[in-house]
Formats: sequence, C-alpha cells, structure tokens
Amino acid sequence: MLTLAKIDHLHIKVNDAVKALDWYQRVLGMVPDVRYRHLQDGPHGVLMLTNPSASVRLALSQDEATIVPTGAVAFGVSGHDFLEWLDRLAVERVMSRDGQTIARDSVHDHGFFCSVPFVDPFGNPYEIVSYDHTWLTGKLKLKRA
Repeated sequence: MLTLAKIDHLHIKVNDAVKALDWYQRVLGMVPDVRYRHLQDGPHGVLMLTNPSASVRLALSQDEATIVPTGAVAFGVSGHDFLEWLDRLAVERVMSRDGQTIARDSVHDHGFFCSVPFVDPFGNPYEIVSYDHTWLTGKLKLKRA
C-alpha cells in the first residue's frame, strides 16, 4: 500500500525575500537550512528555512506578482508552548487574519482544540494549534469559534 511518510516542506510566496527572512527568523525562529543553499541561486530562487529541530521546513520564493494566499499552515504545539507562542506573537505585534494585533483574546476555542490564526507580512495565513484544550481552558477565557 502506498503511504505518505511526512510533509517535507511547504512553498510560501513572498514579494520581499529580505523582509521575509527577517520576519521568519525573528517571529517563528526559523533559519536558513544550509543543506539547500544551492537552491537560492537556482531558476526558482528558493530559500529553505527550518526550525531548530528540523521538523518544519518552509521554502520561501520571491514573487513580484500580487500574492494570493491559499489555505493556512497550522503548527501543532503543546498547551504550554501554545501560551508561549501566543505571547511571542503579541510581543512581535503579529497581525490576525482580520487585521488586529494578536493578543490573549485572539484564541479560538474549537471545543476540543484551540488555535490562534495569524498572517505573515505578505498575507500568508498560519495558525498555532493545541489539542491540550482542557488545560488551556483552565488558563484562558476562550471564545468559542
């Protein structure tokens, strides 16, 4: 039977690679993956970023055209990490999908998981998700999505 082993990487379009690199490093803690340095100068100019554990990779490509974001990328975390990410996004003044700065009241309660949706400076949609719903419910006042 055919199976998919994992998601290797996700392609993300940006219209300013320098600004994108700064944002992804500062906000999400992602750094260039040196194993893919050769792709930067290739025909597609891809900058491969990874998180410190190399469990997440994003392939940033610069596109001068108007970017039309598609479905959101959701990062799964523990309840404790969810709260830390929530605070990190607030400190960095990251924007929600509706144009508001992320804050503790930005959390969506989905009944069995919690999420906080946000966008990068180019409008690409992301969210941090935790299935530690009961624990988070005890820590936050949540609005049911």
